[in-house]
Amino acid sequence: MSHGSKKAVVTAIAGNATVTIAKFVGFSLSGSSALMAEAVHSLADTANQSLLFLGLKRSERQADTKHHFGYGQEQYFWNLVSAVTIFFVGCVYTIMHAIDQFRHGEPPELNWIAFAIIGLAFVIEGYSLLVALAEFNRQRKEEGAGFVQYFRETRDPTTLAVLIEDSVAVFGLLLALLGMTLAAYTGSSVFDGIAAIAIGLLMGLLAFFLAYANKRFLIDAADTGLDESARRVWESDARVQRVQRVNSIVLSPEESLLMAEIELREEGLFEDMRDEEIERTICYMQRINEIRHALEAGVRKKAPQASHIFIELVGLPDTKKS
Repeated sequence: MSHGSKKAVVTAIAGNATVTIAKFVGFSLSGSSALMAEAVHSLADTANQSLLFLGLKRSERQADTKHHFGYGQEQYFWNLVSAVTIFFVGCVYTIMHAIDQFRHGEPPELNWIAFAIIGLAFVIEGYSLLVALAEFNRQRKEEGAGFVQYFRETRDPTTLAVLIEDSVAVFGLLLALLGMTLAAYTGSSVFDGIAAIAIGLLMGLLAFFLAYANKRFLIDAADTGLDESARRVWESDARVQRVQRVNSIVLSPEESLLMAEIELREEGLFEDMRDEEIERTICYMQRINEIRHALEAGVRKKAPQASHIFIELVGLPDTKKS
Protein backbone atom coordinates (compact mmCIF):
# COMPACT_ATOMS: atom_id res chain seq x y z
CA MET A 1 0.00 0.00 0.00
CA SER A 2 1.23 3.46 -0.83
CA HIS A 3 1.88 5.36 2.41
CA GLY A 4 0.71 8.54 0.71
CA SER A 5 -2.56 6.95 -0.39
CA LYS A 6 -3.14 5.66 3.12
CA LYS A 7 -2.46 9.08 4.63
CA ALA A 8 -4.88 10.74 2.20
CA VAL A 9 -7.64 8.26 3.05
CA VAL A 10 -7.13 8.41 6.83
CA THR A 11 -7.07 12.22 6.74
CA ALA A 12 -10.28 12.25 4.70
CA ILE A 13 -12.03 9.82 7.07
CA ALA A 14 -11.10 11.81 10.16
CA GLY A 15 -12.06 15.12 8.56
CA ASN A 16 -15.38 13.95 7.16
CA ALA A 17 -16.38 12.19 10.38
CA THR A 18 -15.80 15.43 12.28
CA VAL A 19 -17.72 17.67 9.89
CA THR A 20 -20.55 15.12 9.58
CA ILE A 21 -21.30 15.50 13.28
CA ALA A 22 -20.98 19.29 13.09
CA LYS A 23 -23.30 19.52 10.07
CA PHE A 24 -25.99 17.34 11.64
CA VAL A 25 -25.86 19.55 14.74
CA GLY A 26 -26.20 22.59 12.51
CA PHE A 27 -29.17 21.04 10.68
CA SER A 28 -30.92 20.18 13.95
CA LEU A 29 -30.59 23.80 15.04
CA SER A 30 -31.54 25.44 11.73
CA GLY A 31 -33.62 22.97 9.73
CA SER A 32 -31.69 23.96 6.59
CA SER A 33 -32.06 21.47 3.71
CA ALA A 34 -28.75 22.66 2.29
CA LEU A 35 -27.02 21.92 5.59
CA MET A 36 -28.84 18.59 5.76
CA ALA A 37 -27.61 17.80 2.24
CA GLU A 38 -24.07 18.64 3.31
CA ALA A 39 -24.39 16.47 6.42
CA VAL A 40 -25.55 13.51 4.32
CA HIS A 41 -22.80 14.33 1.82
CA SER A 42 -20.14 14.13 4.52
CA LEU A 43 -21.72 10.97 5.97
CA ALA A 44 -21.60 9.34 2.52
CA ASP A 45 -17.99 10.45 2.08
CA THR A 46 -17.05 9.02 5.47
CA ALA A 47 -18.65 5.67 4.63
CA ASN A 48 -17.12 5.74 1.18
CA GLN A 49 -13.60 6.50 2.37
CA SER A 50 -13.89 3.80 5.02
CA LEU A 51 -14.62 1.39 2.16
CA LEU A 52 -11.58 2.74 0.30
CA PHE A 53 -9.42 2.03 3.34
CA LEU A 54 -10.91 -1.48 3.56
CA GLY A 55 -10.03 -2.01 -0.10
CA LEU A 56 -6.46 -0.86 0.50
CA LYS A 57 -6.01 -3.27 3.42
CA ARG A 58 -7.59 -6.26 1.65
CA SER A 59 -5.56 -5.67 -1.51
CA GLU A 60 -2.35 -6.17 0.50
CA ARG A 61 -3.03 -9.89 0.96
CA GLN A 62 -0.56 -12.22 -0.72
CA ALA A 63 -1.37 -14.49 -3.65
CA ASP A 64 -2.77 -17.90 -2.72
CA THR A 65 -4.23 -21.01 -4.35
CA LYS A 66 -7.52 -19.24 -5.12
CA HIS A 67 -6.08 -15.93 -6.30
CA HIS A 68 -2.83 -16.67 -8.12
CA PHE A 69 -2.05 -13.04 -8.88
CA GLY A 70 -3.00 -11.61 -5.50
CA TYR A 71 -5.86 -9.39 -4.39
CA GLY A 72 -4.86 -6.07 -5.96
CA GLN A 73 -8.16 -5.65 -7.80
CA GLU A 74 -10.03 -5.51 -4.49
CA GLN A 75 -9.22 -1.78 -4.46
CA TYR A 76 -11.28 -1.33 -7.61
CA PHE A 77 -14.15 -3.45 -6.27
CA TRP A 78 -14.51 -1.54 -3.01
CA ASN A 79 -14.23 1.77 -4.86
CA LEU A 80 -17.15 0.63 -7.01
CA VAL A 81 -19.14 -0.27 -3.89
CA SER A 82 -18.36 3.15 -2.44
CA ALA A 83 -19.71 4.81 -5.61
CA VAL A 84 -23.00 2.99 -5.13
CA THR A 85 -23.05 4.11 -1.49
CA ILE A 86 -22.58 7.75 -2.49
CA PHE A 87 -25.36 7.52 -5.05
CA PHE A 88 -28.03 6.03 -2.81
CA VAL A 89 -27.06 7.51 0.56
CA GLY A 90 -26.00 10.89 -0.76
CA CYS A 91 -27.78 11.68 -4.00
CA VAL A 92 -31.15 9.96 -3.63
CA TYR A 93 -31.78 10.72 0.05
CA THR A 94 -30.66 14.34 -0.24
CA ILE A 95 -32.94 15.10 -3.19
CA MET A 96 -35.91 13.35 -1.55
CA HIS A 97 -35.43 15.43 1.62
CA ALA A 98 -35.21 18.68 -0.36
CA ILE A 99 -38.39 17.84 -2.27
CA ASP A 100 -40.15 17.13 1.02
CA GLN A 101 -39.10 20.57 2.27
CA PHE A 102 -40.52 22.14 -0.87
CA ARG A 103 -43.86 20.49 -0.18
CA HIS A 104 -44.05 21.78 3.39
CA GLY A 105 -42.54 25.19 2.59
CA GLU A 106 -41.07 25.72 6.06
CA PRO A 107 -38.27 28.32 5.95
CA PRO A 108 -35.06 27.33 7.79
CA GLU A 109 -34.09 29.10 11.01
CA LEU A 110 -30.63 30.19 9.95
CA ASN A 111 -28.29 31.77 12.49
CA TRP A 112 -24.59 32.35 12.97
CA ILE A 113 -24.05 28.77 14.21
CA ALA A 114 -25.07 27.28 10.86
CA PHE A 115 -22.70 29.58 8.98
CA ALA A 116 -19.91 28.93 11.49
CA ILE A 117 -20.27 25.20 10.84
CA ILE A 118 -19.93 25.80 7.11
CA GLY A 119 -16.74 27.76 7.84
CA LEU A 120 -15.38 24.95 10.02
CA ALA A 121 -16.15 22.44 7.27
CA PHE A 122 -14.27 24.61 4.77
CA VAL A 123 -11.15 24.48 6.93
CA ILE A 124 -11.26 20.71 7.60
CA GLU A 125 -12.30 19.57 4.14
CA GLY A 126 -9.95 22.09 2.52
CA TYR A 127 -7.04 20.58 4.45
CA SER A 128 -8.09 17.07 3.43
CA LEU A 129 -8.20 18.24 -0.19
CA LEU A 130 -4.67 19.66 0.06
CA VAL A 131 -3.36 16.34 1.45
CA ALA A 132 -5.00 14.38 -1.39
CA LEU A 133 -3.74 16.88 -3.98
CA ALA A 134 -0.18 16.64 -2.65
CA GLU A 135 -0.24 12.84 -2.89
CA PHE A 136 -1.75 12.97 -6.37
CA ASN A 137 0.96 15.38 -7.55
CA ARG A 138 3.68 13.22 -5.98
CA GLN A 139 2.44 10.17 -7.88
CA ARG A 140 2.11 11.94 -11.23
CA LYS A 141 5.61 13.45 -10.93
CA GLU A 142 7.02 9.97 -10.28
CA GLU A 143 5.31 8.84 -13.49
CA GLY A 144 6.48 11.94 -15.36
CA ALA A 145 2.91 12.79 -16.43
CA GLY A 146 0.99 16.03 -16.64
CA PHE A 147 -1.94 16.71 -14.32
CA VAL A 148 -4.70 16.10 -16.89
CA GLN A 149 -2.94 13.06 -18.38
CA TYR A 150 -2.43 11.41 -14.98
CA PHE A 151 -5.98 12.29 -13.97
CA ARG A 152 -7.23 10.27 -16.95
CA GLU A 153 -4.72 7.43 -16.78
CA THR A 154 -3.88 6.89 -13.09
CA ARG A 155 -4.21 3.34 -11.83
CA ASP A 156 -4.49 4.39 -8.19
CA PRO A 157 -8.27 4.58 -7.69
CA THR A 158 -8.01 5.46 -4.02
CA THR A 159 -6.05 8.71 -4.22
CA LEU A 160 -8.12 9.78 -7.25
CA ALA A 161 -11.37 9.06 -5.40
CA VAL A 162 -10.31 11.04 -2.33
CA LEU A 163 -9.14 13.95 -4.51
CA ILE A 164 -12.42 14.09 -6.43
CA GLU A 165 -14.60 13.61 -3.35
CA ASP A 166 -12.81 16.35 -1.42
CA SER A 167 -13.05 18.69 -4.42
CA VAL A 168 -16.77 18.00 -4.71
CA ALA A 169 -17.14 18.46 -0.94
CA VAL A 170 -15.60 21.94 -1.09
CA PHE A 171 -17.76 22.88 -4.08
CA GLY A 172 -20.82 21.52 -2.25
CA LEU A 173 -20.02 23.80 0.68
CA LEU A 174 -20.04 26.78 -1.68
CA LEU A 175 -23.47 25.73 -2.97
CA ALA A 176 -24.76 25.31 0.60
CA LEU A 177 -23.37 28.68 1.63
CA LEU A 178 -24.99 30.37 -1.37
CA GLY A 179 -28.37 28.71 -0.77
CA MET A 180 -28.35 29.45 2.96
CA THR A 181 -27.32 33.07 2.39
CA LEU A 182 -30.11 33.67 -0.13
CA ALA A 183 -32.62 31.89 2.14
CA ALA A 184 -31.59 34.04 5.11
CA TYR A 185 -31.74 37.23 3.02
CA THR A 186 -35.15 36.53 1.39
CA GLY A 187 -36.77 34.45 4.11
CA SER A 188 -37.70 31.85 1.48
CA SER A 189 -36.88 28.15 1.73
CA VAL A 190 -36.76 27.84 -2.07
CA PHE A 191 -33.09 28.80 -2.35
CA ASP A 192 -32.14 26.46 0.48
CA GLY A 193 -33.98 23.59 -1.22
CA ILE A 194 -32.46 24.35 -4.63
CA ALA A 195 -28.98 24.26 -3.09
CA ALA A 196 -29.78 20.90 -1.48
CA ILE A 197 -30.95 19.44 -4.80
CA ALA A 198 -27.84 20.79 -6.54
CA ILE A 199 -25.64 19.12 -3.91
CA GLY A 200 -27.55 15.86 -4.38
CA LEU A 201 -27.09 15.97 -8.15
CA LEU A 202 -23.41 16.75 -7.63
CA MET A 203 -23.06 13.58 -5.55
CA GLY A 204 -24.88 11.62 -8.25
CA LEU A 205 -22.36 12.79 -10.86
CA LEU A 206 -19.53 11.92 -8.48
CA ALA A 207 -20.93 8.41 -8.01
CA PHE A 208 -21.17 7.80 -11.77
CA PHE A 209 -17.63 9.10 -12.32
CA LEU A 210 -16.16 6.84 -9.63
CA ALA A 211 -18.10 3.84 -10.93
CA TYR A 212 -16.81 4.42 -14.46
CA ALA A 213 -13.22 5.03 -13.31
CA ASN A 214 -13.09 1.70 -11.46
CA LYS A 215 -15.20 -0.43 -13.80
CA ARG A 216 -12.48 -0.51 -16.46
CA PHE A 217 -10.01 -2.12 -14.05
CA LEU A 218 -12.49 -4.83 -13.06
CA ILE A 219 -12.81 -6.11 -16.63
CA ASP A 220 -9.12 -6.90 -17.10
CA ALA A 221 -8.06 -3.55 -18.54
CA ALA A 222 -4.82 -3.50 -20.52
CA ASP A 223 -1.81 -1.58 -19.25
CA THR A 224 -1.35 0.39 -22.48
CA GLY A 225 1.75 2.18 -21.22
CA LEU A 226 3.42 -1.14 -20.45
CA ASP A 227 2.33 -2.55 -23.84
CA GLU A 228 3.91 0.35 -25.71
CA SER A 229 7.13 0.26 -23.67
CA ALA A 230 7.56 -3.49 -24.12
CA ARG A 231 6.87 -3.28 -27.85
CA ARG A 232 9.42 -0.46 -28.28
CA VAL A 233 12.11 -2.39 -26.36
CA TRP A 234 11.59 -5.61 -28.29
CA GLU A 235 11.26 -4.03 -31.73
CA SER A 236 14.57 -2.20 -31.21
CA ASP A 237 16.34 -5.49 -30.39
CA ALA A 238 18.41 -6.76 -33.35
CA ARG A 239 17.51 -10.37 -32.48
CA VAL A 240 13.77 -9.76 -32.94
CA GLN A 241 12.17 -10.21 -36.38
CA ARG A 242 8.61 -9.24 -35.44
CA VAL A 243 6.52 -8.64 -32.31
CA GLN A 244 3.32 -10.48 -33.16
CA ARG A 245 1.29 -9.75 -30.06
CA VAL A 246 1.59 -7.92 -26.75
CA ASN A 247 -1.09 -8.35 -24.08
CA SER A 248 -1.31 -7.09 -20.52
CA ILE A 249 -3.75 -7.01 -17.62
CA VAL A 250 -3.74 -4.49 -14.76
CA LEU A 251 -3.68 -6.49 -11.52
CA SER A 252 -3.33 -3.58 -9.09
CA PRO A 253 -2.00 -0.01 -9.05
CA GLU A 254 1.50 -1.47 -8.63
CA GLU A 255 1.38 -4.68 -10.74
CA SER A 256 0.55 -5.76 -14.29
CA LEU A 257 0.67 -9.11 -16.09
CA LEU A 258 2.49 -9.02 -19.46
CA MET A 259 2.27 -11.68 -22.20
CA ALA A 260 3.74 -11.58 -25.71
CA GLU A 261 4.45 -13.56 -28.86
CA ILE A 262 7.78 -12.67 -30.51
CA GLU A 263 9.32 -13.97 -33.72
CA LEU A 264 13.13 -14.10 -33.62
CA ARG A 265 15.52 -13.57 -36.55
CA GLU A 266 17.01 -16.79 -37.86
CA GLU A 267 20.44 -15.23 -38.32
CA GLY A 268 20.45 -14.34 -34.63
CA LEU A 269 19.44 -17.85 -33.64
CA PHE A 270 21.86 -19.76 -35.82
CA GLU A 271 24.85 -17.43 -35.76
CA ASP A 272 28.21 -19.23 -35.36
CA MET A 273 26.53 -22.66 -35.72
CA ARG A 274 27.50 -25.43 -38.14
CA ASP A 275 24.93 -26.87 -40.56
CA GLU A 276 24.41 -30.02 -38.51
CA GLU A 277 23.91 -27.94 -35.35
CA ILE A 278 21.38 -25.76 -37.14
CA GLU A 279 19.47 -28.83 -38.34
CA ARG A 280 19.48 -30.36 -34.88
CA THR A 281 18.34 -27.06 -33.32
CA ILE A 282 15.48 -26.70 -35.79
CA CYS A 283 14.29 -30.24 -35.00
CA TYR A 284 14.59 -29.48 -31.29
CA MET A 285 12.51 -26.30 -31.59
CA GLN A 286 9.87 -28.06 -33.67
CA ARG A 287 9.63 -30.76 -31.04
CA ILE A 288 9.18 -28.15 -28.31
CA ASN A 289 6.36 -26.52 -30.29
CA GLU A 290 4.68 -29.91 -30.83
CA ILE A 291 4.80 -30.60 -27.10
CA ARG A 292 3.49 -27.13 -26.28
CA HIS A 293 0.56 -27.47 -28.70
CA ALA A 294 -0.21 -30.95 -27.37
CA LEU A 295 -0.26 -29.67 -23.79
CA GLU A 296 -2.61 -26.83 -24.79
CA ALA A 297 -4.87 -29.18 -26.74
CA GLY A 298 -5.05 -31.57 -23.79
CA VAL A 299 -6.25 -28.81 -21.48
CA ARG A 300 -8.79 -27.46 -23.99
CA LYS A 301 -10.21 -30.95 -24.48
CA LYS A 302 -10.95 -31.22 -20.77
CA ALA A 303 -11.70 -27.52 -20.18
CA PRO A 304 -13.04 -25.74 -23.31
CA GLN A 305 -13.29 -22.47 -21.34
CA ALA A 306 -9.49 -22.20 -21.46
CA SER A 307 -9.52 -19.75 -24.37
CA HIS A 308 -6.07 -18.30 -23.60
CA ILE A 309 -3.21 -20.56 -22.53
CA PHE A 310 0.34 -19.32 -22.04
CA ILE A 311 2.90 -22.00 -21.17
CA GLU A 312 6.45 -21.17 -20.19
CA LEU A 313 8.65 -24.27 -20.50
CA VAL A 314 11.40 -24.43 -17.89
CA GLY A 315 14.24 -26.82 -17.19
CA LEU A 316 15.13 -27.28 -20.88
CA PRO A 317 18.58 -28.80 -21.52
CA ASP A 318 21.42 -26.77 -22.97
CA THR A 319 21.80 -28.03 -26.56
CA LYS A 320 25.02 -26.14 -27.24
CA LYS A 321 28.14 -28.31 -27.16
CA SER A 322 30.76 -27.47 -24.62
